[in-house]
Amino acid sequence: MATTNVYGTGLNSTAGANTIIHYYDRAGIKAANRKNIYGQFVSRKEMPNKMGKTFKISKFLHMYDRALSDPDFASKGYMTARTADEVSAALTNASLAEGAGAVNKRSLQKITVETSFARYGEMIDYTDEVDLFSEDYIQVKYREELGELANSRMEDLIQLDMLGTGTVLYSGTATSKATIGDSIATDGSEDADWLVSYDLIRKAVRKLVRNRAKKNTTIVTGSTKIDTKTIASSYYAIIDADVKTDLENITRGTSYEKHYAYVPFHKYGDAAKAADGEVGSMYEVRFIESESAVVYAGKGATVPTGYVGSLAYTGTIGVDAKFDVHAILFPTENAFATVGLKGQGKIKFNSKDPSIVENVNPYGTAGFFSYNFWYAGIILEEEKLLAVYCGATN
Repeated sequence: MATTNVYGTGLNSTAGANTIIHYYDRAGIKAANRKNIYGQFVSRKEMPNKMGKTFKISKFLHMYDRALSDPDFASKGYMTARTADEVSAALTNASLAEGAGAVNKRSLQKITVETSFARYGEMIDYTDEVDLFSEDYIQVKYREELGELANSRMEDLIQLDMLGTGTVLYSGTATSKATIGDSIATDGSEDADWLVSYDLIRKAVRKLVRNRAKKNTTIVTGSTKIDTKTIASSYYAIIDADVKTDLENITRGTSYEKHYAYVPFHKYGDAAKAADGEVGSMYEVRFIESESAVVYAGKGATVPTGYVGSLAYTGTIGVDAKFDVHAILFPTENAFATVGLKGQGKIKFNSKDPSIVENVNPYGTAGFFSYNFWYAGIILEEEKLLAVYCGATN
């Protein structure tokens, strides 16, 4: 039975019950579209149909570069920090004696990377009674929510594939995620060593420059507006809210010369074109905040007994507590790609109205909405896709 409308004293209208008790916005509250934080840095490749599920692509390296397998490449990149002796030896090896024959032969460095397609999909089923009795435009809501979910799944796939890069840096003295916070002082006096810092970001930029990663942005020029800043040509880095909080607290200089190193986006000078989710900059990096950034909870070093510092951790101290590890991802241009199938849309949506009668729906009462997509992600140039790992304050 419908609820009746009551007036001031709580009595029903003498004209009879009023079944419409309030205005209801049938459109509902539309969920905001999830931002394409990771997808905006993805290159697109395409593979023809009927060619299998594996996609391969090759690239050639310059013959004068260090090989990616060279032990020095991780710290020095393609050419930087060559010694005078190394250069002299290379020139000697290239010299030709009088009457030289077929000498000084060289070969190209070719690298092939590959990925395979996988399919993803989810659905919502519903009955004809939803349409008959619901006050919402429920079909619209189903479509919106599935669209949000599909986009979220795609973003998560891209994020995790990007974080699979082998080009990494760590805060403090760590050599892996498992050693973030290792041997930290229990009084919290060494916490800052494990957080994001100005020097850590500078090291990240140096590594990308040595690896010939192209910067994502050009310079942002100055402005006549008060307290605006000129922003250098920069790389983009994706961070979570905890790392952003620590960035905002970084200072440079001493005593009266001390200033905050992080520049919020609203203080950029003129002609600033923001990436989706951009929040600020520091040194030669512009930061993008992602609410869906993963945290490696409890994947750091064991929290020492008696620890009273502020680094975030998971578990109980003295039992199983380990520090949380946060990622700062640098998705430089053309470092990562997704592969699409020719003629196939990015995400395919399907639906069936409950009124369609068939063997599995003999009474015409059951319907569904669904999505599915094919996905293949591939790191094209691993040396140009950098992940930096650090702790964060709780």
